[in-house]
Amino acid sequence: MKGIILTTHGNFASGLYSTIKMIAGEFENIKIVEFHEGDNLEDLDKRLVEAYDSLDYDQVVVLTDLAGGTPFNRSVMSLSDKGNVGFLAGVNFAMLYQALSSETENLDEFIEEVLETSKESITKFDLEVSQEDDDLDGI
Repeated sequence: MKGIILTTHGNFASGLYSTIKMIAGEFENIKIVEFHEGDNLEDLDKRLVEAYDSLDYDQVVVLTDLAGGTPFNRSVMSLSDKGNVGFLAGVNFAMLYQALSSETENLDEFIEEVLETSKESITKFDLEVSQEDDDLDGI
């Protein structure tokens, strides 16, 4: 199992994790770091490092909401020197749940698994109206 740092703009991280807890229960391997309007960048860096230090795992993966956004950029700048950290952007429910529950040991394989699960969870629903339903309109 990997340590997970979930960092986003606003309350997205805590809201997403709240949904995970409602469906799957608590996880011990996660730390939430949110970036709110008016937050100091140095303070964000400090909270990211504190989250990393508090996770007692050989490997840590940082999940962020937006590639190139402040939480993503500051995570990379603050934690990339650790050597055992992976970074992913575009977090959704499936990505977070897979990351929290996966037991894949190899970091690269773990990241590919989490990415694939995330991508597969994105879908479009098309409502198909059957011909029989159209025939009932004249009744």
